[in-house]
Amino acid sequence: MRSLTLHVSALSDKEYTLFTSSVTIIVAPLPPPKTDDDYTNLTFPMRSARLFLCGRCPDFSFSDLDQVRINLAPSNAFLTIPS
Repeated sequence: MRSLTLHVSALSDKEYTLFTSSVTIIVAPLPPPKTDDDYTNLTFPMRSARLFLCGRCPDFSFSDLDQVRINLAPSNAFLTIPS
């Protein structure tokens, strides 16, 4: 299966604001990325992303979140924002 990728430039202003604020929460206490290139080169543990989604999307089941993980990072414990 092809990996799922989406460059930050493809996001609307509202989506970009949500994306950047969400990533800032996930990477805390590290400083947030400052530029689009910083977001493009960002890697963080999938566990952090999963915990964030559990808190933000309580209606999703764990199996749904695991399917998202499999689609985004099938053989990796880290999620990389694609360039």
